[in-house]
Amino acid sequence: MKAVGYCRISKEDESSVSLDYQKAEIKKLCKREGLRLISLEVDNGISGKSIKNRPAVQRVLNLVDTRQVDAVIVYRSDRLSRDGLESLQTETLFIEKGIRYISATEGCLNSEDLDAELMRYLRAGLNSRERRIISLRTRAALQRKRERGERIGGRPKYGWKVSNGKLVKDAQEQRVILQIKILREREFSVRAIRDVLCDMGTLTRIGTPFSQSQIVRILQG
Repeated sequence: MKAVGYCRISKEDESSVSLDYQKAEIKKLCKREGLRLISLEVDNGISGKSIKNRPAVQRVLNLVDTRQVDAVIVYRSDRLSRDGLESLQTETLFIEKGIRYISATEGCLNSEDLDAELMRYLRAGLNSRERRIISLRTRAALQRKRERGERIGGRPKYGWKVSNGKLVKDAQEQRVILQIKILREREFSVRAIRDVLCDMGTLTRIGTPFSQSQIVRILQG
């Protein structure tokens, strides 16, 4: 029997086992069960909320849909999805296609007996609950960072910079923002403001003239 393995680790899930460990356990299971592992798909640093935007899951589902494999192997069921409804829909698809769905830690996940069906619903609910807990923890951690003035990630918006790990006002950019707002209060159009900045030689942080859309964002911010 041919099998495809699937591994995932997300940035926010600190409790996730490493990808290398997941791969090793999947390979052990395939050897033990006499399965030929034809592909091992990996989503690295991607949330388990939905399978729609995960390239590796989509490749797995394509192999299932085209009947190129007989089994899907994961380290743990929440690696495939933490969305309860999506988990049930995917497991139902595997059953309809005659695909064995096996976890290295939980055993066969899609047996058709009544007890197994009950376990599918319980497992989907628990995985969904865990996703919600992770989401709440992440939001709380971000809020604490905001309260401490720490950088959360991404590029600071215009007028701000990172200093010693904290967001602080950039004096030069703040002067430009003030100038833009004063011109707007004097009923200058966005295009006219752009022209004034250009005539004064005022440039963006990457050394290019301001566009009208950039000026609009500054006024809205």
